[in-house]
Amino acid sequence: MRPFQWILVFVASTALCGFGQQPFLNNQQWIELRDESNGAIPYENLRYLTGLHRVPATPEFEQAAQFILQRAREYGLTDARSEQFPIDGNKSYGLMRSYLAWTVEEARLWEVRPEHLLLGDWKTAPIHLADYSHSADLETQLVDVGNGASEADYSGKDVRGKIVLADGVLARVQEVAVVQHGAAGIVSDMPNQTTAWSGLDPTIIRWGHLNARQTAGFAFMVSRQTAEALRTRLRSGEPVVLNAHVKATVGPGHWTVVTATIPGTDTNAGEIVYSCHLDHERPGANDDGSGCVTILESARILEHLIETGKLPRPQRTLRFVWGPEVEGTMAFLASHPDIRQRLRANIHMDMVGGDPFKNKSVFHVTSTPWSLPSFVTDVGSVFLDTIRRAASGYAAGEVSADEGIVETRAGGSGTRNELIADVTPYSSGSDHDDYDSSTVAVPSLYLRDWPDIYIHTDHDSLEQIDATKLRRVALLGAASGYVYASLADRQLPKLLPFLTAQSESRLAQGFEEAEQLVDDPQLETSVAWYEARNLLIQTLQREQKALHSVVDFSGGSAKPGDDGTEALAHQAEVFQGWLDEQAKVRGAKESAPNAPWTGNSAGNSDAKRVPMRIGEFGPLTYQNDDVLLARLGKARYGKIKLINSEATQLLNVRNQSELYAYEIVNFVDGKRNTGEIRDAVSAEYGPLPVELVVDYLNACAEAGVIQWK
Repeated sequence: MRPFQWILVFVASTALCGFGQQPFLNNQQWIELRDESNGAIPYENLRYLTGLHRVPATPEFEQAAQFILQRAREYGLTDARSEQFPIDGNKSYGLMRSYLAWTVEEARLWEVRPEHLLLGDWKTAPIHLADYSHSADLETQLVDVGNGASEADYSGKDVRGKIVLADGVLARVQEVAVVQHGAAGIVSDMPNQTTAWSGLDPTIIRWGHLNARQTAGFAFMVSRQTAEALRTRLRSGEPVVLNAHVKATVGPGHWTVVTATIPGTDTNAGEIVYSCHLDHERPGANDDGSGCVTILESARILEHLIETGKLPRPQRTLRFVWGPEVEGTMAFLASHPDIRQRLRANIHMDMVGGDPFKNKSVFHVTSTPWSLPSFVTDVGSVFLDTIRRAASGYAAGEVSADEGIVETRAGGSGTRNELIADVTPYSSGSDHDDYDSSTVAVPSLYLRDWPDIYIHTDHDSLEQIDATKLRRVALLGAASGYVYASLADRQLPKLLPFLTAQSESRLAQGFEEAEQLVDDPQLETSVAWYEARNLLIQTLQREQKALHSVVDFSGGSAKPGDDGTEALAHQAEVFQGWLDEQAKVRGAKESAPNAPWTGNSAGNSDAKRVPMRIGEFGPLTYQNDDVLLARLGKARYGKIKLINSEATQLLNVRNQSELYAYEIVNFVDGKRNTGEIRDAVSAEYGPLPVELVVDYLNACAEAGVIQWK
């Protein structure tokens, strides 16, 4: 190769793998992290976890926790220990009521007449038995009730003492069939986690979950293929008799949470916490065995490099937590208010190892919600882009396997694929919801795969996992955590210009969306103008607060104008002028649009009231608890318009009710009035009538979550 060709290859390689991570890490730090990262280690750790049925507060969950604890100690993590938190269905951790423990000795479902077929056996495939099934031993007829979740499904059918075949939401079928109509149990092929590929493989067995607070009922999960065969026979008039045997108990117990640390140099500087969820039905490889083994690998990488002096010890402590999803997080935070106060940032991994060509998945770096703007997302997105470009370079034959962060040590299980990934807005559904909520206010870098066609099924196995991807995500997590733990005010002169450029880009994107809004033919001119202006204003405020967040996080200060906020304000002023011109072209006559909630009507008067949070910490919905439902009861809960989608077409089409509800409460700070909260959530998710916000906050006040000033 000619000399100039060598130079070009060197420059391309360096650009792909050496400098893309700046300004957060120098070249040598990145190379140390990259070369220490390993996909074979988490892949083999995952092999053990996928052999356990890891339902919370069960013996096999305890085995999984013990395995993680053992590995953490082997990797040299400090203060590695497990803690137990009692649960009895009533004890609360923050706003969340604890759930119940479940122990299964055996469970089998047979068809005994007219055929003799085994339909499910706990010993060989525990996913066949729905979580929190109660003991039973009976032989009885099977009755098809269709969906089974509504009263109409039982018209003219006698199900008392029998087993029903249903595909509706399992806990609701339990309530109607078992509690109200006296059925003994359920056979279910309930679909869950719907994707574009749902139903294409009728042999998949999906996970089921009964309400543990109900004192009776069991359910066996079967494939769609098996359920349809049973339905066909029942429709033809053929009686089907089943024998169900379950030996299980539901009652008080405890959740186990494993935690370990890498100590920082300054005990007063705070902590960075890594989280995942250790619980899931067997095999549960991607959801969330992959997250558990990957934060363990991030911990191993950092501990080794810090202990050997290849990376300076950061000032902030790095903490790693493994526990039951959401529930374990709340129990740990409630029981350690001192640690909760020290937390500065969270890295949460929930499904991070799926092979995209098998799972149809995209890897997402997920932003914090608008109620908690933070630079933490920018750190993760920089490392994502660095890894993604390195992977693309390797796939194109431009760089080596090490530079492309490919796992070659895993016996052929590491792919050579590019990293299919992006940065997305906030999305709910895992432990990061707790950290991001306003009463905890720890900004989260949420890493996740979605979609995943095998989530909550018996096909979520080790065969769907890519060791190369595990290596890449472990590297992303280790690098991001090290930056959060090391960030100091001396870095601000270099970081703020970079972060300002990122904010300017997002502000420009917000302007593009506002342009579409001001011309929306479905909105009256002045309303469209107001909503467009509101979107731009809220986007500006979000980005300015994100820039302030890095200054506050570092403990430093910035001179007026040096933090980038003035540059953003100037850019927004230009954008606003352009929006105003567009509105006038459309026919707007006023000098500026008025907020739809600033009039003198009774409803608008409510919009000017100021709510404030009271009581315990945490969001209002959890895995097995809903604060408003528990405190207000079904009748009152059913009248909350926002939650029950008695709202706009936007809510019904995009199914954003839960996100609106989450953010409405997060924006309650004792300063904003209800109209201003309405504007904040409308910018984030789309225009929302202020009456729905008022109605929702009134329900929160009745439940003792907020009070009116």
